[in-house]
Amino acid sequence: MKKHLQALKDYVANHKKQFSTGIRIGLGVLVIGMLVAMFLYDNSSLKYTYQPVKACDLLTPTEAQDLLGDKVNGVDKNSPVVDGDVATSKCSYSDLNEKAEDMKFVALAVRSAVYDSGVEKNKTEFATAKSNNDVETVKDLGESAYFNKTNGQLNVLDGQKWIIVSYGVKSAPNSTPMSELVSVARKVLK
Repeated sequence: MKKHLQALKDYVANHKKQFSTGIRIGLGVLVIGMLVAMFLYDNSSLKYTYQPVKACDLLTPTEAQDLLGDKVNGVDKNSPVVDGDVATSKCSYSDLNEKAEDMKFVALAVRSAVYDSGVEKNKTEFATAKSNNDVETVKDLGESAYFNKTNGQLNVLDGQKWIIVSYGVKSAPNSTPMSELVSVARKVLK
């Protein structure tokens, strides 16, 4: 038995460099395989059930010009920011009026679900916001809609999206009639 162990030790000692190289190659392949698996796993987590909505895709500069005049300034915070199961995107435009108090604007915030759980979250939080504010229900707009009388915003729940529309004069944003906000919302929902 001692002869066999000594023969194995001698073989390993004579081929130590080959064993070392083989072990290094094996470990290298293992590490690369693990990195590739982690990359593929991380990319699969970016696949949403619903794609986040970009607010400026719903309210384009051309549509803003229809509301504000031929020339508008745009504030494009269009890239949706994902937070858990929802993504928020904002877009706003103003006319070129030099008097800040007379400047007209139109703004859109879109909170879109990226997973089914986000759809439920939008519905729940939309209903809560509606019940906690002084509102007027708007019929025949999206799944559900209400006008917030305090801040002059129109809230619309439509599919996986919760859309908030603001429109008017900057010095008195809550003075715009609900009917004008509904008209803007219909353009957005087209």
